[in-house]
Amino acid sequence: MPTLDVLVRTLGADLAPVTPAEPPPREVTGVHVSELTDPTPYLSGGELLLTTGMGLTGQTAQARAYAARLAGHGASGLGIGLGPVHQQVPATLAAACEAAGLPLLVVPAPTPFLVVARTYWSLLAAAGQEELTATLGAHRDLVRAAAGPDPVPAVVRTLAGAVEGWAARLGPDGEVLEVWPRGRRASAHRVAAEAARLRVAGPHSSATFPLGAEDVVLHPLSGRGRLSGFVATGCPRPMQPPDRQLVLTACALLALQSEQQRRGIAASRASRACVARLLLAGYVDAARALAAELGLSAAPPRVRVLGLAGLTGAGADEVLDALEPAAARDRRQLLAAAEPDEVWALLGPADAPAALDAARRLATERWTGARTLLGAEAALPELHRQLPALRRTLAALPAGAVRDLGADGARGLTAAPSLEPLLHYRRTDLVPTVAAYLRHRGQWERAAADLGVHRNTLRHRIATAVRLLGADLDDPDVASRTWLALRENGLA
Repeated sequence: MPTLDVLVRTLGADLAPVTPAEPPPREVTGVHVSELTDPTPYLSGGELLLTTGMGLTGQTAQARAYAARLAGHGASGLGIGLGPVHQQVPATLAAACEAAGLPLLVVPAPTPFLVVARTYWSLLAAAGQEELTATLGAHRDLVRAAAGPDPVPAVVRTLAGAVEGWAARLGPDGEVLEVWPRGRRASAHRVAAEAARLRVAGPHSSATFPLGAEDVVLHPLSGRGRLSGFVATGCPRPMQPPDRQLVLTACALLALQSEQQRRGIAASRASRACVARLLLAGYVDAARALAAELGLSAAPPRVRVLGLAGLTGAGADEVLDALEPAAARDRRQLLAAAEPDEVWALLGPADAPAALDAARRLATERWTGARTLLGAEAALPELHRQLPALRRTLAALPAGAVRDLGADGARGLTAAPSLEPLLHYRRTDLVPTVAAYLRHRGQWERAAADLGVHRNTLRHRIATAVRLLGADLDDPDVASRTWLALRENGLA
């Protein structure tokens, strides 16, 4: 708003001060003309009232009551136009205005009141244009900061300067990630409790609340319904609408930056998942070639497989967010494949204990029904033989269980598969087929001759048995233990 002193300086001789000699810098909300002895019902406060003094007779009591009413209603000043009624300012009015603390000004003849009103509205338009220019400049500064090499600190610093207060970027749990100025970290920490309440309200809820002599606005950062953090902004009360618009712009830019970062992480995880699936399927050379093509770090020669299942309501990204920091001791990127309700991660032996602890915390704190299994150390070419047994073991674990097969010893991986699927298969008798295949150590011709069937029939039956057992009968450990199980049950 234009102020009274600026209006007087702009108009010069067309609006001269009477009392006080130097007009105060009061904001003028409008210019109003009235000849009523009590115009206050038509004023909202802050106006410069112009009058010819038609209703003022010069009586002291009347002048005092008039000035007191205007001052009590918050008028910014009184301007009396000379010429039509009064040739000079009535002394009683000047004294009354001085006693009431109401600035008195004079509009000399023949200056029309319209000159004062037009000048005021010109100043108001110029001020609005200046404010708009400054606001647009602040928005441009925020966009430039977001496009820079380190966008989050830059946007936080720019926002704090634009609102002449402080700003902070909080994580989804209310932790302070960035604050400016640095000395306002304590204020940012005090906002954490409010962030906890907003998390309960949902990713689209915001809050405004007092903090000392400041107003604090807390806005969520969300994308695709997922909360990625908060922006807290504090400035002297009350926060003006342009400042609130700056906060919204900063939130949109930071949310966009978070989404871009999420997409980058998702693309990297998708590439690593392809490598992990190739390794788990036994295509080690292809996996290494793909990793080199994608610029990924190679898997260590020996790994341990971590499996999580029963993640009801959980996204694979949340699981990987917890595992990746724990799986970085050897400075390799985590290779993991996400499947419906399951996540399988390949870990270097040094990373496995920390990753298992992170998985245990997930199962304890967030998904109490999750099942966790850490396989024993194995060479990369052996993973595809180990995986079926790991799947069966993981599926058999009770809800909330965490098992480390490395601590149990290797027996969990090489235990004989259950013979029940073979015994209950009705289309053909698979038990003699498996027994003959193992007896002749995988020699197709001799096993087929022993059974009196064609070797292609034998191949089909063994493939069916492998599928039912979920085990590789060409694995020496699996083959030997399956043979012993057959012998123990009198089936071989």
